[in-house]
Amino acid sequence: MSADPVTLAIASTAVQAVGVYQQVQAQKATNKAIIREYENERKYNQLKGLQDANDVMEEAQRKRKQNLAIVAGSGYSDDSRSFLAVQSEIDRIAAKDITNIKINVGRAEQKLQSQIYSTKVMGKAQEFGAYASIASAGFKTAAYSKSYKTRGQYDNYYDPLDPGQTE
Repeated sequence: MSADPVTLAIASTAVQAVGVYQQVQAQKATNKAIIREYENERKYNQLKGLQDANDVMEEAQRKRKQNLAIVAGSGYSDDSRSFLAVQSEIDRIAAKDITNIKINVGRAEQKLQSQIYSTKVMGKAQEFGAYASIASAGFKTAAYSKSYKTRGQYDNYYDPLDPGQTE
């Protein structure tokens, strides 16, 4: 016993639709994992930036203390121009380093935000395309079914094994 072509076309479309739907679900899960990874990378970059800024501040503090120890050991006053110039230079370098760290963290943040956005947009586009493919297959199957019926192939089916039927 065999099925007619329309039934086979409908079954094929249904199987295709299920397959495409499963692909959409898998792609959504993959995109969520990718976005989660980008979010983790953002948090890591922010933490790394804070740690680097803290390291710069600690190093600057250490250098200020060294400078103060040198001045105190040499008998100079802690309000001498040389001492204040060195302290000022340490602060300037630390501020510049921290600014560079913030710029780098901001650049990484912007890049990751762009990747998150692209992943979301491309995911939506792929999802829309997949659902459009399912709809297209459904319309194609419906058109095939209608054209098959209008050709009269259901009404005029000739069964050579049926003795009561004539061509």
